Amino acid sequence: MSRTTQIAILLLAASGLTSQAMAASRITPPLLAEGGFADIVERTLPSVVRILVTLPGANGKSQSEGSGVVVSADGYLLTNRHVVDGASKILVQFHDDRELPAKVIASDGPTDMAVLKVDAAGLQSIEFANSDRVRIGEYALAVGNPFGVGTTVTLGIISAKAEGDYIQTDAAINPGNSGGPLLNTAGQMIGINTAIISPSGASSGVGLALPSNTARQVMSDLVVNGRVSRGYLGVGLQSMTDGLQQALGVTRGAALISDVAPDSPAAQAGLQRGDVVVAINGRVLRDFRRMQLYAAQARPHTTLQMTVAREGEETVIPVKLGEAPAPAASEVATSELLSGAVLAERDGLVVMDVNPEGASAQAGLQPGDVILAVNRKPVDGIEALRAQVTGTTDKPVLLEVSRGGATWFVAVPKGQ
Repeated sequence: MSRTTQIAILLLAASGLTSQAMAASRITPPLLAEGGFADIVERTLPSVVRILVTLPGANGKSQSEGSGVVVSADGYLLTNRHVVDGASKILVQFHDDRELPAKVIASDGPTDMAVLKVDAAGLQSIEFANSDRVRIGEYALAVGNPFGVGTTVTLGIISAKAEGDYIQTDAAINPGNSGGPLLNTAGQMIGINTAIISPSGASSGVGLALPSNTARQVMSDLVVNGRVSRGYLGVGLQSMTDGLQQALGVTRGAALISDVAPDSPAAQAGLQRGDVVVAINGRVLRDFRRMQLYAAQARPHTTLQMTVAREGEETVIPVKLGEAPAPAASEVATSELLSGAVLAERDGLVVMDVNPEGASAQAGLQPGDVILAVNRKPVDGIEALRAQVTGTTDKPVLLEVSRGGATWFVAVPKGQ
């Protein structure tokens, strides 16, 4: 057994995910004992950390921060990738005020997850819950370090959840909470706080957490392989609009297949350009983001039952996924430049991946876009992009991208 495999097994054991623990993970103790939730919080706080990040050129001063959670006694931690992307230095502050330097073991864009390591032993690790058993209406506690004021705890309920999607909560999640745990009333982690939906940037009662079961799988892949193993479908996708629905003669469907790669699993199964994806494995897709999440989380060699609308009729097409290739050496995570985007130099500067919950995706940047110019200056590679983006201004970055034979303008917030 390899050392990395042993580490992965130890991580899973440390997180409490034995089959027995998984079966009993949804525990609902009396709602309010004499101490309320205080005992649960007190027991959990040693597993929650504050993450201080220094970016290049900052003269050693911390420029941003987030939260994280201890997942093994020997120093492995989980946080959001956007918390640590582009960092020249990472410092982890524990609840007992200890501070230790950390390094990034590996990270993953689509789920916005990163595994960190500190040189320590005997740490108190969080206990994972089985997120599949979380129910709408259950209490949830978000723990983290919002606005740099120190560790705080907020209470809410599970507002919504769907298979393959994020857990939604109205527990207040603010800037700085990213990477911290969302807990059930047994003090077990049901998710990693990842994003908020808010026009102002502050909590508006719609917070999103990556389910703990997804986080566990991503963590295992990152530690063992340095990357997440994903299924390969081989299609280009675009979001449906009312106009496209009318033109195509369909009444429902969230994603339009705009391209099918030759000899891909999609091509071999019979998917075609112009097909509208209505459902996957019987689950109706309500929006394009959910299709993106399915694609990001699908495992290699599994079969998806894809319901597609074609020429006014719906049909179910089984597609056995391949395995997505490892990123080329020229691909780089550029969240410090364009928030949540992964680019590669391939006959131009190509967008390879966009975190569905990140600012770049919300601004309209899509995988497959070819970046032609930045702030009205032509670019042909990563360094040219870096030269245009790097600076003191906080203005959004104006991109000119080639997409589907047309040129589009996209204003993307700088990475943070």
